[in-house]
Formats: sequence, structure tokens, C-alpha cells
Amino acid sequence: MGKQISVQTGGIFEHYGAEEGMRILSEAGFDCVDLGLCDYLPGKNIHKGIIEGEFTLPEEEFLEKVIRPIRDAGKKYGVGFGQAHAPYSSWTPFSEEMNAFLLRSFEMCLAACRYLDCPYLVIHPACMHYEHRLDPAFEWELNMSRYASLIPAAKKAGVKILLENMFSSCKGKLIETACADMHDACRYIDELNALAGEEIFGFCYDSGHAAVLGKDQGIAIHTLGKRLLALHLHDNDGEHDSHRFPYFGVVDWDMVLRSLREIGYKGTVNFETAGEMRAYGPEYAPQLLSLLARVGREFAKKLDD
Repeated sequence: MGKQISVQTGGIFEHYGAEEGMRILSEAGFDCVDLGLCDYLPGKNIHKGIIEGEFTLPEEEFLEKVIRPIRDAGKKYGVGFGQAHAPYSSWTPFSEEMNAFLLRSFEMCLAACRYLDCPYLVIHPACMHYEHRLDPAFEWELNMSRYASLIPAAKKAGVKILLENMFSSCKGKLIETACADMHDACRYIDELNALAGEEIFGFCYDSGHAAVLGKDQGIAIHTLGKRLLALHLHDNDGEHDSHRFPYFGVVDWDMVLRSLREIGYKGTVNFETAGEMRAYGPEYAPQLLSLLARVGREFAKKLDD
């Protein structure tokens, strides 16, 4: 069996819901999804310290009321769960109460992944917010502490936590933040796994984030090597993180696919392309997803070959 193809639920579920969304995804040809658990705690609420919504429910109620209908829709239409995305930003300098709530939300996301038989949960590393640039030493200690605190929940769930390469803007300029440098990313993963005593942590590589920072994607992928377990594939113009379909931007897809093949990447071909979906509008979703699935099959074939 060849590699599975996947796409994030963002840009789909908010218009169609899980039931109809899974039907459309199945008919388009997708095998699985990247479930946007981040939708249940929007970034604007995190920055404002607003604690409300689905993650305030008891865990069992959250699984039964929120996650079970998604699981059932996936089963009905034969769509699995390749990975999920936790709320972000994953830390705020403005509210310790929110930071504690975020950790609880991440534990609930891990439980949801267990419930869905989803192997990976992407949790962004804490990095700069607004104009508040974090000191690199503080950023390292903060991330190590917060990720380490999730080790028991990850072990209980049997789910791996994936870090992601990040960027931000400061005074109008794009800047590297946590895990933008792949050597730093490898250090995070290796030291966290040493703390866990097993391979609990891995990496989700974001091609669009690398593109806006002008990274050599081949070098980045080879540096990650076996630590690279999942993908956020999307394109952009090299300046704006617009989450477009492949070939609508500056990413060298031949290089990306060749590098993934060379390191023996074994995960799904997952697209994080909600920006494209939202730009066209929900009425175009079936046609857009069919096009994207066709691209995904071509990518999967090149990786399998």
C-alpha cells in the first residue's frame, strides 16, 4: 500500500461540519485528515486570556460530545486521522491562568488522539508574541519545561507530540523563532526523548514556514532525518504565509520530495492548505479538494518510487 494522502480540516469543517466534510473529503480521494483541534480554542482568545469553549468540559464529556461525532463521520466515510493540531499560540506572556489552561487543553487533545487512533499531535513551541521577543535561553527553558510536563499524558495516550518550525514578525520583519533552525529542532527532540526515556517527540515539517524564511528545504529535511514524522505541505510567495496549494508559490517541490524520499520518510502526504480553501469559498471545496488529492497522489507516487 502506498503512502496515504491527507489534508487539514480547516477551511472545510467550519462550513460543512464533520459529517458532510468527511463525505466531501472521501469523495475527493483523501485517506485521512489533519484534525484542527486548534479550532476549539482560537488564538485570539489565547492572547486575550479568554477561557471558554469545549476545552472547559470534563474530558469524558469532551470526547463524547465533541470528538465522537467526528470519529463516527470518519468511520462512515472511510477517512482516518493521520495527525491533529493543538491550539496555538501554545504560551502567552500575558496570562499564567491561560498558560495552565493550555496545558490542560493539550492533555485533552492527546486523549482525543487516543480516542481517534491518531498517532501524532502537533504542538507549536512557545515563541515570540506581538513585539515581545523572547530571550533564546528563556525560550529554550520554557519549551523544555512545558513539553516535559506533557510526557505522562503522551505516554498514557500512546501518542507522539510533534514540534514544528516557526517564524514570526517583529517591527514589520520576518524573524526566525523556535525550531526554525533544524539543529535546534533536533536538540529539542533528542533531549526531550532522553527525558521521556523513549521516543515520545518528533517533528512536523512546515514547507511554507521554511519558504518565508528563505530556508534551503533540502538541507532542513536531511538535518531532521528520522525525527521527521509528519508534514504541513503548502506554498506561498516567499513573503506571506498564505497556505496555498503546491505550485502556486516559490517552494521547489522536486527538492522537497527528493529529500523526503532520500531520508526514507514514512508518514502521510499531508497538506495544510486552508488558506487556499478560504480564498475561494466553501462552494468550491469539492473541486479544489479533488485537485489537491490528485497532486497528493502524484507526490505519494514520487515518494514511494
